[in-house]
Amino acid sequence: MSVFDYLNTNVTVKIDRPLHSLHPKHGFVYELNYGFVPNTISGDGEELDAYVLGVDTPLETFSGRCIGLIRRTDDDDDKLIIAPIGQSFCDEDIERLTAFQEKWFKHILIRKAPSVHLICGFMGFGKTTLAKKLEKELPAVRFTHDEIMLRRFGRTPENFAACCQEVDAYILQAAETALKNGQNVILDYGFWRKDDRKKYYDWAKALTPDVVFDILQCDLQTAKKRVLERTQNNPDELYIDEGCFNDRLKKFEPFSKSENLPARFYSS
Repeated sequence: MSVFDYLNTNVTVKIDRPLHSLHPKHGFVYELNYGFVPNTISGDGEELDAYVLGVDTPLETFSGRCIGLIRRTDDDDDKLIIAPIGQSFCDEDIERLTAFQEKWFKHILIRKAPSVHLICGFMGFGKTTLAKKLEKELPAVRFTHDEIMLRRFGRTPENFAACCQEVDAYILQAAETALKNGQNVILDYGFWRKDDRKKYYDWAKALTPDVVFDILQCDLQTAKKRVLERTQNNPDELYIDEGCFNDRLKKFEPFSKSENLPARFYSS
C-alpha cells in the first residue's frame, strides 16, 4: 500500500504527542495534536505520523479525513494531515499550523495522489504525440523510451536488448523519484505485450493508486507508412526499416478489455 492511498480517506490516529505537550528531546511545544496511524510503516521504519488540524483540545485518539501529506525531502519521514470530516484547510493554513516542527525540514505538501499514465500502442500509432500532449495538460514528467535510447546509444545500438534494459532501469528509478515528489508521470513505452502491461501496472500501483493505460488504436498500414517516412526523413529517430517493423509486429499483443486494467482509448 502506498502512502498516497491514505489521501482523501478516513484515518484513525493514536495521539502520543497531545496539544501543548513538549517534545521529549528538543523541548518545543506541540501546537497541534500529533500521533501515528497504528499498524503502518513509514519510510523511516516507524509507524506513519499524522498531524491533527482543527481540534483545540488535547486528544488520545482521533478519526478524521486525510486532506494532505507532508513529504520531507531531506528526511524519509512522511506526515499525514488529518482534519475533521467536512472541514478544509488551504495550503497556507497547513504550512502555518505545522511550521512549529516542519520549519526545520525541507518538505513539499501533496494534496492529491500523483498519476501514472502508461502509453500503449505499436510503432507509428502516435504514442509520443499523445504523451507530449498529456505532459502539458496534466502537467507531468514524460519518459519516452526511444528518445532516451537515441540520446545514449544513437540510431542503431549494437546490443539493442542490453541498451533497452539499461534505459528501462534509469526510467523506473527517475519515475519513482518523480512520483515520490508528487509529480504525475508518463511512461511512453508502448507496452506491446500483455505480461509487460501487468508487470508495469503492478509496479506503478505500488507507488500510487492513480494508474491508467492510454491505449492508441491505429491502422497498421498507416502506422508502417509513418514509421518508414520518419526513419527516412528524421535523423533524430531510431532506425526502423520495413523488415524490422514486420519482425516486431509479431511480438505485438493488442490490448484487450479482458485484461481488467484501467484504460482510456484513443484513435490516431
